[in-house]
Amino acid sequence: MAESPLPDLFRRQVARTPHATAVRSGGRELDYAELNRRANLLAHHLIARGFGPERLIGVRLARSADLVVALLGILKAGAAYVPIDSDCPAERVAFIVEDTGLELMLVQDAESGADGPRTTTVAEAIAAAEAAGGPDHDPTDADRVAPLTAENLAYVIYTSGSTGRPKGVAVQHDTLVRYLEFARAEYPSLADGALLHSPVAFDLTVTALYGPLLLGGCVRVASLDREPADDGAADDRPGFVKATPSHLPLLTALPSTLSPTGELVVGGEMLIGDVVDRWRRTHPGAAVINEYGPTEATVGCCTFRIGPDDEIEPGATPIGLPTPGTDLYVLDERLRPVGPGTVGELYIAGCQVARGYLGRPGLTSERFVADPFGGGRMYRTGDTVRVRPDGILEYLGRTDDQVKIRGYRIELGEVTSVLAARPGVRQAAVIARQDRSGDRYLAGYVVPVEGAAPDPAALREALSRVLPAYMVPSAVVVLDELPLTSNGKLDKDALPEPPVRDAPTGAAPKTAAEALMCSLFAEVLDVPAVHLDDDFFARGGDSLRAARLATKARKAGWTFGLRDVLELRTPRALAEVAPEDALLTDGAVS
Repeated sequence: MAESPLPDLFRRQVARTPHATAVRSGGRELDYAELNRRANLLAHHLIARGFGPERLIGVRLARSADLVVALLGILKAGAAYVPIDSDCPAERVAFIVEDTGLELMLVQDAESGADGPRTTTVAEAIAAAEAAGGPDHDPTDADRVAPLTAENLAYVIYTSGSTGRPKGVAVQHDTLVRYLEFARAEYPSLADGALLHSPVAFDLTVTALYGPLLLGGCVRVASLDREPADDGAADDRPGFVKATPSHLPLLTALPSTLSPTGELVVGGEMLIGDVVDRWRRTHPGAAVINEYGPTEATVGCCTFRIGPDDEIEPGATPIGLPTPGTDLYVLDERLRPVGPGTVGELYIAGCQVARGYLGRPGLTSERFVADPFGGGRMYRTGDTVRVRPDGILEYLGRTDDQVKIRGYRIELGEVTSVLAARPGVRQAAVIARQDRSGDRYLAGYVVPVEGAAPDPAALREALSRVLPAYMVPSAVVVLDELPLTSNGKLDKDALPEPPVRDAPTGAAPKTAAEALMCSLFAEVLDVPAVHLDDDFFARGGDSLRAARLATKARKAGWTFGLRDVLELRTPRALAEVAPEDALLTDGAVS
């Protein structure tokens, strides 16, 4: 196993490139020396308050330079961090706080109140350390409350749980460093900088966050839900970008300054070849790597590389071969290996397997089982795969009710449990559906208790206060009974497609531009009609559909972009951004 914890690797890189830019966020830049100094100040501040190895600290910060300082400072102190999305519902935050026993959380803005852990901002903590004349050297075991080893925790990331209770995956420094050692060797473009655009509570982000900082590259904070600001910094294209397959239409629609020059790593969902092909037509010089790996196997443990001149295979892209030190087994129900071409369940063993689930010994022993082939433990993924004759692995699907939407892992049982617990609901079911444009979404179904009349909109609103936005069903349908198969199980195929939500009566378009814009809205949103003042997002839009709308609008003659869709939001407002004579004369919608 890896012997050095992550802070040691970062310290060595600081010594090599002290004056290189380490983080760029908006108009703010930190070089390696200053990033290290600020992280050291924070680390000593935390150590002075008793935080060290195996202690957890919450982090609820937006992507920023302070976020990078916070994570490095926590790791340097020897503690581990628990990332929480800034838009995470209060009830879920409360669960994570209780489940981890958090006593301190680093936040965007200082909060007060007796409930919950103490909170502070990074700026406040560093200012307090400086005011007290605190040290800013790299902490050593002589400074820490206990020695930091590679077997200590680095972070705990919460994922969806099938019983309605999220579970925290506990990842140690040794497995994290093993993955980062692989990434440094396999993704050399990390040295040319990486785009930090995804939530830190999503372990896909680990690569773009720490990879550059171990190679002298720059972590460039950005967003994929709008065009970059015209501040000059956006002209510096990153060498490396990591995203989900759902992000690829966004990257295709957005300016090329957000796409990588060297390597695009894609993970989190099944990758379809034609989606890669559409992106690569406008970015022919970059390699595309399909990286597979559950959080329980530390970010990524299996890769398939498509070079700039390689042909793209149609259909699902293979997940490839294991990373160094990882063993992948394809087994049947009795844990016997299956031959090439035979479908089996994937088990992961080796040096990237996580410690387990925080405070859940029963669940840990159920999913992290003894490895009968090489000793140690192996993680049961629940993913079905098969091995091609050339040894390449192909991902096929799941053995259970776990789904992935926009890269997020969702246990349908958790969403169902929360929905079924609402007042007036006797039974509930949640499934993943696909709309006509190919986008996956969650649909909920409820059977009311006698005399109750649950309102679908109110149910969705109630769920949004408990679940993250990506876990809230896009539609809820009220049924008299749930359909069952002949053996009494839920008949998912018989669940009706949710009806299209009609918008309230609104203004009709008066000009050709307004009519075409309403037509584009309706096509992209997959609804029969859109009124002039309908809000794009209230009618079911999201950033992916917004990118699609901007692309279709450009083909129809307009020049507005994704930022305009996000800010103007209605057909009326968008139709006013370009003169009517800019439209194609045939008015075609493609």
